[in-house]
Amino acid sequence: MLLTVSNSKDLATDYLILKLKEESIPFVRLNTNHYNKEYKINLFLDGESYNFEIIFKDGKKIAREDIKAVYFRQPRLPELEALIDDKDLEFAKREISEIFRSLWRFIKKDKWLNHPENLWSATNKPKQLRLAADIGFKIPNTCITTSKKKIKDFFIENDYNVIGKAVRHGFYPQDDEVIVANTQKLSRDYPEKVDEYAPVPMIFQEHIKKEFDVRVTVVGNRVFSTAIYSQEHPETSIDWRVWDKLDIDLKHESIRLPNSIRKKCLKITEQFNLNYAAIDLIKNLNNEYIFLELNPNGQWAWIEQMTGEPIRKEIIKVLGV
Repeated sequence: MLLTVSNSKDLATDYLILKLKEESIPFVRLNTNHYNKEYKINLFLDGESYNFEIIFKDGKKIAREDIKAVYFRQPRLPELEALIDDKDLEFAKREISEIFRSLWRFIKKDKWLNHPENLWSATNKPKQLRLAADIGFKIPNTCITTSKKKIKDFFIENDYNVIGKAVRHGFYPQDDEVIVANTQKLSRDYPEKVDEYAPVPMIFQEHIKKEFDVRVTVVGNRVFSTAIYSQEHPETSIDWRVWDKLDIDLKHESIRLPNSIRKKCLKITEQFNLNYAAIDLIKNLNNEYIFLELNPNGQWAWIEQMTGEPIRKEIIKVLGV
C-alpha cells in the first residue's frame, strides 16, 4: 500500500491520486492538517520493537508493515486557533509537529520518494549554491546579508543590476491561499532605502539576462526539462511564477539539456540523497545554463499538464508500487 502524505488542498497530490486510481494502485491519503479530525496516530515502543498505528474515523487501521512506499509533499499542521488558547498555541503546534516527525522516522528511509530528513537538509539555498558550484554549475554572484554597507558594495560590484529573493523560499500559506514573495529586480537606490525595510536577511544576486527559464524535474534517473519562455511577457521576465496568478498564457516546451548539464542535475539530486527534485536554471544570452536553486519537494503537476511528460508514471515507478 502506498501512503501519500500531504495536506487536503495540495493539487499535485490530487493529480497523482487520479493516476493511482486509474492504475488500481492501493493507497491511503494522510492529510496532516486533518490530524485528530480524520485520524489518530499511536506510537508504540518496548525493549525489542517499535511500531505505530494510524486509525481513521471510518475504522480503517494501518501499521508500519502495511506501508510499501511513501509519497510526501507539503504537509501542514491542523488549524488549532479555535481549539486552543493563544498562550498554549505554539506548544501545541510544536508537540503535533514532533508526533509527525516521529512517525516519519518509524518508516524505513528506503520506502520514501524523498525522506523528510533529506528534504530538510536539501532546502538550504546557500548550501545548494555551494554544492552546485562544487560540481561544476555556473551560479550567479550572490550575497546574503542585512548589512547596508555589504548591500551597497554588492550593488556597485554588479553595476547596480541586482535581484532580491527570500533566503528559504518565496511561498507561505495565508488563510486559504498560498502567497508568493516574488523575486524582484531591485531599484538602483535600494541600498539607500534599505533602512525602510524590516531587518530580515535577503539573497541578493546579480541579475542575469536570459533567453528563457528552465524547470528540470528529476525523478530517479529520469530528467524532464522544460523551457519556460518567461521573456515573452514583461510580468514574468524576472519571476515566471506569477504567470498562473496573473492568468498569463506562458509558453512551456519540453527540451533536451546538454548532456553535461543533465548529468549535473542528476549529481546534485544524488548528493542530497533525493529521488525527486525540481531544479530551476536559466539559459543566458551566451547559451550557458546557470543554476538558481533546487526545490526537493517542488510542484510538478503543471509541467505534466503543459508538456505531456509522464512525470506521474515515473514517480509511481520509482516508488515501486
